[in-house]
Amino acid sequence: MIGKLLQHIRAGTKRLAINNGCLNNVPDSLTISSMAFQENGWLPEKYTQFGENISPPLEWHNLPVGAKSIVVIIEDSDVPLPMPFVHGIAYNIADVTKHSAGLQEGDIPTMPVTMENGSQHGLSVGRNTLGKPAYIGPGPIAGHGPHHYYFQVFALDKLLPRFPGPPKHKEMIKAMTGHVLAKGCLVGVYEK
Repeated sequence: MIGKLLQHIRAGTKRLAINNGCLNNVPDSLTISSMAFQENGWLPEKYTQFGENISPPLEWHNLPVGAKSIVVIIEDSDVPLPMPFVHGIAYNIADVTKHSAGLQEGDIPTMPVTMENGSQHGLSVGRNTLGKPAYIGPGPIAGHGPHHYYFQVFALDKLLPRFPGPPKHKEMIKAMTGHVLAKGCLVGVYEK
């Protein structure tokens, strides 16, 4: 019932990280894909709050010369709030072309990611909209309609410095400004 009442209230895409004004001149040249879902395809329940609540695997290609780290920001543009809902921030992903599934709620702010070839790469985790340094899967209000989840990937020319605590969305955008060489996005859809 509440979902139907709020059906026409949505945050929109203008305030997504990828559309931030300081990133307007950054080329959209990264190609993002996932083995779990297609562009504008349905996210499997496994990657939602109703399933295992783990992040889906992502791959990115066409990294520019000079890329030193990757930032991934996952946002829901259809949440009935003034700003998109941040589901996760992972940053300082270094020297990798993909992120394996498994980042989940309750993970520590700095964690190793084991790749398919067995190598490990560190990454750090920022705060989601609930203030937790973790990934939280989609959990839209029942009856609100389809929600679009933007898996935004940014290639940076450096590793970001250590923050005093896990950074929020605004802090991450500020730290990235002037250092993003390329960006790309993959959109998944989920409805309850």
